[in-house]
Amino acid sequence: MFNANSPSAKAKWVLETMGIKGIPAPHFDDIARQEKIKVKRCSLPSEKDLSGMLIYRGEKKGILINTYIENIGRHNFTFAHELGHYFLRHKPPYTLDGESSFRCSNQDMEVVEDYSSIEVEANQFAVELLMPESLFKPLLAGTVFDFTLMGSLANQFYVSKHACGNRILDFMKEPYILICSKGTSVTAVKCSNAAKRFGKAVKNIPTESHAYRAIRYQQNQKQFYLSPGSVWFGQLYSNIIVYECTRGNYEHDVSMTILKIE
Repeated sequence: MFNANSPSAKAKWVLETMGIKGIPAPHFDDIARQEKIKVKRCSLPSEKDLSGMLIYRGEKKGILINTYIENIGRHNFTFAHELGHYFLRHKPPYTLDGESSFRCSNQDMEVVEDYSSIEVEANQFAVELLMPESLFKPLLAGTVFDFTLMGSLANQFYVSKHACGNRILDFMKEPYILICSKGTSVTAVKCSNAAKRFGKAVKNIPTESHAYRAIRYQQNQKQFYLSPGSVWFGQLYSNIIVYECTRGNYEHDVSMTILKIE
């Protein structure tokens, strides 16, 4: 059921109020300027886990974006996330010497499980602000979920491939799973609605999988490989067929795996 007070609805309201009809990310500085929010981008290697901050000092407002990780998509998501805290009127959790603030970590940008969390709400706002359903969903008509689609739309909307992949799965009717990992340890799992019953079984990259070998040998797979469902989901799903494809940024020991279930 549509909730007019939801974070996504607020993001739609912002875009409509600001008259933004095209790809939103290039307009974020205009949004901040309209709201009299100063924006600062700087590399903070001593604060590697800090993605960004929203800071209040009296009537003054500011957003800080940590550009230590050189990924414009991550920077844009951080920007949208902090705008989410602002427009959703969240109460800042930190106060010191007359200054109140949000200090948002890399982990805050990915949290999805605690649905009452202000970080989850800020993320929901950010997703709709960056990739509005009205623009994004029509581009998926007749497509299949693969790295080509993910990369193309990520470039078009100025977002990270991870954020783009998650958004694609919001609208995919077929059973797909996107798995993010560091080394062979799973760090995040996103499922399309048709695959949610399988997602809970994914705890790590199985040693028998094609993904495990790709990660161990730092390979970027160009096609999907077939695996029995038992490899990923246990013997209960031995009659399921899984197609898997893995690609990584192995310099940073991270990778993504797409699973298509049939």
